[in-house]
Amino acid sequence: MTQTVYSEENMRVLLFYIIIPLLVILVLFFIGTKIYEHRNKDKDRDRTNFVINYWSNVIGVIFTAILLSVSIGFSLAFTENVRALNAIEDNYFLYYFFMVFPVFPVFFLVFYITKFIANIRRKEKMDEESEDL
Repeated sequence: MTQTVYSEENMRVLLFYIIIPLLVILVLFFIGTKIYEHRNKDKDRDRTNFVINYWSNVIGVIFTAILLSVSIGFSLAFTENVRALNAIEDNYFLYYFFMVFPVFPVFFLVFYITKFIANIRRKEKMDEESEDL
């Protein structure tokens, strides 16, 4: 059996290796999106929206997959610690909450994947319509 240690050092590692890089990528992506949108505002609006939606969905899928893996690890560690301490009755709500907590990121992951697929299908329809003209 492994022992999980909740410490300031582990929180710092999580912060510096996952949370801060995700936030930096989000800020850079937002700035890049605004620059791209400004440069292409007079061009084909459908193509501009497709590109922005495509990359937004890709970033969404990657981020939710990362957050899903972190939430699964945290929930497994928490429930194992509660079980090892025989404190399930004392922490009944938290024990079962963290047992099902990874379901929330799964919903977001499915949401972004369906948006990604819908965006690809919309692009295929736009390409077919432009070929017909």
